[in-house]
Amino acid sequence: MKLHQLVVAGACVALGTTAMAQSAAPGAMQKETARAYALYPAGKVLGLDVRNDSSKNVGDVGDLLLDPQSGEIRYAVLDVGGVLGVGEDHRIVPWSFIQIVPDEKDADKAHARTTLTEDQVKAAPKCKVHDPFGADLDKRIEASFGKNEAWAYAGKGEPSFVWASDVKGVMVKDPSSKEIGKIKELVLAPANGCVAYAVVDTVKDAGGKDVALPWGRVGLSYDHDRKLAGSTPVEQARFASAPEYDSKDWKRMSSTPWMTEISTYYGCDPFWKTSRFASARTAPPPQRP
Repeated sequence: MKLHQLVVAGACVALGTTAMAQSAAPGAMQKETARAYALYPAGKVLGLDVRNDSSKNVGDVGDLLLDPQSGEIRYAVLDVGGVLGVGEDHRIVPWSFIQIVPDEKDADKAHARTTLTEDQVKAAPKCKVHDPFGADLDKRIEASFGKNEAWAYAGKGEPSFVWASDVKGVMVKDPSSKEIGKIKELVLAPANGCVAYAVVDTVKDAGGKDVALPWGRVGLSYDHDRKLAGSTPVEQARFASAPEYDSKDWKRMSSTPWMTEISTYYGCDPFWKTSRFASARTAPPPQRP
């Protein structure tokens, strides 16, 4: 995979803010944790069939295009048509048109919904898997869906994109180039349109366990071999005593108190402190093709 821009970095407050976060008034912390946010591992979102208001399957969620700096889920890549992956098209639609809802009978399952018609999906920009994208993609989206703050680029400089499926397996290193571990999974907050945190399988010197690293503490760039690499401003030694991620305790791992705990530990704000991700955004009806 190639990206339009070579270097991107996660943005967050300095580690020195840890003490400030830990000294916050108990009442303020209780107020923060009162709200619940629906989280899903990316592995449960990718592959979902997307059905519209007419219960028509308009495609499958083949991948996601993320803003690597903020962790915003900007676009969904829908796999349309074909048989067993052969002959299918890949269409890019704004993530705001996709809604992930839990199954009414099975809490471990989810469904994807959209207001888009089959014709509107077919009129969306077409791409090849792992194509590099930059500002030109936003222009193509505007040509199909119009301009709207729900999918407009909110970052600084030129937009760049990371395919979500390419982030899995990326090695994360600290400022001294010491290995922290590989990214095992991305945990998404679909209704808020962002990555909540990355699950990192740490090496022995970093604790030898799975940890949840807020996306604000993750940076991505390309090395000399054009391989995607990860970085974090958090020193390797700090991971040894970090809260451990337990995939078997998903109720806690997807809770607001857990996200508050890990954000406090790593000295950064949780995603809902960012105005862009504070609440779910809804998209207007798309332009007719």
